[in-house]
Amino acid sequence: MNVIELNASTAGSHRRKSEVLDVLVIGAGFSGVCAAIKLLEKGITNFRLFEKSGGIGGTWWENVYPGAACDIPSHLYCYSFEPNPNWSKLYPAQAEIQAYIEHCADKYGIRPYIEFDAEIKALVFEDNTGLWRAEFADGRRVHARHVVNASGGLHKPSIPDFEGRASFRGAQMHTAKWDQSYDFAGKRLAVIGSAASAVQLVPELAKVAKHLTVFQRTPNYIVPRLDRPYTEARKRLFARNPWLMRLYRWLIFTRLDVYVFPIISNAKIRARRGEQVKQYIRSQIADPAMQQALEPDYELGCKRILLSDDFYQALQRDNVELVTRAAARIAPEGVVAVDGRLHEADVIVYATGFDLPGHQQSIPITGPGGRTLAQAWADHAEAYRGASVAGFPNYYLVTGPNTGVGTTSVVFMAEQSLRWILECIETAGNDGLLSVKPEAQQRYNEALHAALATRVWATGCKSWYKRADGRIETLYPHNARSFAKQMRQVQLADFELRRKRPAVAAVSSLAAER
Repeated sequence: MNVIELNASTAGSHRRKSEVLDVLVIGAGFSGVCAAIKLLEKGITNFRLFEKSGGIGGTWWENVYPGAACDIPSHLYCYSFEPNPNWSKLYPAQAEIQAYIEHCADKYGIRPYIEFDAEIKALVFEDNTGLWRAEFADGRRVHARHVVNASGGLHKPSIPDFEGRASFRGAQMHTAKWDQSYDFAGKRLAVIGSAASAVQLVPELAKVAKHLTVFQRTPNYIVPRLDRPYTEARKRLFARNPWLMRLYRWLIFTRLDVYVFPIISNAKIRARRGEQVKQYIRSQIADPAMQQALEPDYELGCKRILLSDDFYQALQRDNVELVTRAAARIAPEGVVAVDGRLHEADVIVYATGFDLPGHQQSIPITGPGGRTLAQAWADHAEAYRGASVAGFPNYYLVTGPNTGVGTTSVVFMAEQSLRWILECIETAGNDGLLSVKPEAQQRYNEALHAALATRVWATGCKSWYKRADGRIETLYPHNARSFAKQMRQVQLADFELRRKRPAVAAVSSLAAER
């Protein structure tokens, strides 16, 4: 690790009585709340967590559509340090997950550190102070020594730019911008999309709709969820014996890492299990034509594997129509498919997912020397271990490029990243700028993408996992244990540390500049 002196003799001249955070955290979802808890555990109290929405929960605050739930078992979809014996069922629903996050915020005393409705519009590194400046939508500014971007990927809706959207006479909404006041009963509904959110939403809407049209562009591998409630006896057993709950969590983790992950990495296993899923699909669908329409023609795992106990049943209701020709444009009366047929609707629901690559740059970021993150990522987005970007000192991503392990809990991944990030923050301290060396970042990413080229995601199907040119920037090529191992310790030889002169280090360490 190289130590270089940063000349900042003019550092505090314009700061006067301004206040500086040691750590600024973006987002109050699972990652942000965990960051706050871990900062307090380290004795770091001069931090603030800024959330653009009006409450705690992140993804689970935003996504309140009917049927919203997690596809990771509840006892793994929680913090390792805060197990919950009272999960109501195997797969938790939105309201229960949000309540859990709020419980953690209350138990660990982090609410006083959170500011809601605080949207950051830009982050700028000040060369003369060595501080990050956050610029907010209301015009104020906050300075910080370190920034932890804990905003998740499932908050920036992706809606195709359909011709004629403005002409539609009815209601329109994305699943992540749900209008809870709208009465769907007796309406003609059109759902565009048939993937993760749609398989949860469609069965619920089908119960109340006069007619429901589901637009499917590509069929998905959907396996039975086998959801079930936990008995009161099971909850009491877990509450009285925390070690049993930890063992149960470990068994879930191991099953996903040992049984499910080989689908990603082993072609023979993938082919065998893929055929098993297709047989399941055929067993659930009575109509041969619909069977064919719902059977994928790509390898299992190339797109996200979905879980549902009732989606196929919903599609076979008398008031539901599956359209396998993609939506082409929006007309005043409804949705027009690529074959020219108009499907009339009173409301259109876009179950079209999220802009995962875009969330990494949803806040414009300008680093030292005026170089922006958009410029650094002009050709491709990459980070060192998914958390640190060369040329952007003291700026960290919790779920940065190539940190997605689809066979484990994102909460587990966030905990691993935050352990590593906090070690970086402690290493730099209040008077240091820690930045990964470009050659270390390049070396890490060359190995990572070489491994990705051997995974199922590179087999040819189109998915949100990868760009149009085939580059995969969302997923990690190994299993959860491998990710945890690589995040166990900061390799200081891969970093450069610059020490600021006392004029910067002595700047008041309080809270925020207005």
